[in-house]
Amino acid sequence: MRRTIEIASFLATLLVAALAAHAWLAARADQQRLQSTLAAQKQLLDAADSRERARAATLNDTLAQIDDLKRATQTPAQIVRELPQYLPLPHPITLPSRTSPAGPTTQQGTAPSEQHTSQPGAPEALPTSPIAQLPASDLKPLYDFVQDCRACQAQLAAAKLNSADDATKIAALTRERDAAITAAKGGSFWRRLRRNALWFVVGAASGYAAAKR
Repeated sequence: MRRTIEIASFLATLLVAALAAHAWLAARADQQRLQSTLAAQKQLLDAADSRERARAATLNDTLAQIDDLKRATQTPAQIVRELPQYLPLPHPITLPSRTSPAGPTTQQGTAPSEQHTSQPGAPEALPTSPIAQLPASDLKPLYDFVQDCRACQAQLAAAKLNSADDATKIAALTRERDAAITAAKGGSFWRRLRRNALWFVVGAASGYAAAKR
């Protein structure tokens, strides 16, 4: 009888040790998976934050340069010289070297009243492209508007990239949350040990009941 009790005690000890080892290994594996997931997602978050900081610095530099250009470029001559860099036109805007006393002229240099005059029997002359006159006082608002458009384009491009990085960060945080929930469901070492022991007791009781039938 004593021998039987010793064997039973030894088997019970082995069983408890096996359940404890299984619970410890499972808890350790869950923690390792959680830490691995957190480390990987932290790299993604740090990289996205770094890109956003660099992008913000670049955008600030660009906006500062645009403001400097608007302050430095004031005269019509400066604007006419600098504008083609930012607003390519089929024909660049030019400033007239002198004003004709006879009034405005067309591209051919004739007065508008003479432009379409033709002799009887002669072929009709082809119409020329109309000439738009831009007052010199309009050049500065035009130049500032072009620079403001550049600023808006830079801000829009940065906002699109920031949106993509924000989506990356949200996905990384979601994976961290899911990993933490999964690890929490497994529970601590003692919780796992109790659960394993409970399942063993239930299984043993079921086996005993089945054997008694």
